[in-house]
Amino acid sequence: MSDVDVRHHENAHVALVTGAADPTGIGAACARALADRGCPVGLLDRRPCDAVVAQLRASGARAASTAVDLAEPAAIDPAVDRLEHELGGDPTAILVHCAADLTQAPLQALDAATLTRVLAVNVVAAAMLARRVAPGMARRHFGRIVTIASNTFDRPPGPAMTAYIASKGGLIGLTRSLAVELGPSGITVNAISPGLTDTAGAHGGQPDALFDRVREQQALKRTLQPTDYAGILALLVSEQGGAITGQTIRVDAGLVMV
Repeated sequence: MSDVDVRHHENAHVALVTGAADPTGIGAACARALADRGCPVGLLDRRPCDAVVAQLRASGARAASTAVDLAEPAAIDPAVDRLEHELGGDPTAILVHCAADLTQAPLQALDAATLTRVLAVNVVAAAMLARRVAPGMARRHFGRIVTIASNTFDRPPGPAMTAYIASKGGLIGLTRSLAVELGPSGITVNAISPGLTDTAGAHGGQPDALFDRVREQQALKRTLQPTDYAGILALLVSEQGGAITGQTIRVDAGLVMV
């Protein structure tokens, strides 16, 4: 089947991706990977996703976006409703939660409001999104939920990342719990755990020297790119990935081995 045939296949699964506003980021790479599989793709981010939507549409995909602050649980259901309507009315079959609050602060500067927001975006939003889309998945006895964790949970790189690392640990726990709860409905739930990746967000919060140091510690001596996660995502959302659930799959060039 040609790429054009796949894109316009009437049974293509509707996919939602959070945190995809940056065209160079992991969320956008995930959205492109899903569009390449023929999925209509909806993007949720508090920032405009116009550039990524334009890229997806230019490639022949059906795409839409809506602005939503994922730290506000009450805003999530209406945002998903809008996207599903705009994408043709079918229920979401694939959810990828990539959005993350990356706020850093050492313990003595970490206030409750900051910690609460990081957890809200990184963990609570994932649970609320899953709650919203799981019934539609269950009706079809097919669903794929993928969360984007972090190998910092396995190997904290240094101080000031307490809120972020705690949230990623919570996200891995949520992934395992949902896998058990939703499995009888034909829904798989997995996490991809990236390493330090060449994105604008990572460079904004980390010195360039860190990229050099991490690269030398990896088994594969190259800086990770957002496209490195497309292959494993494609497997996890496919029929062939239907027996994989509750797993955290590390894609970090061999920095963490367990």
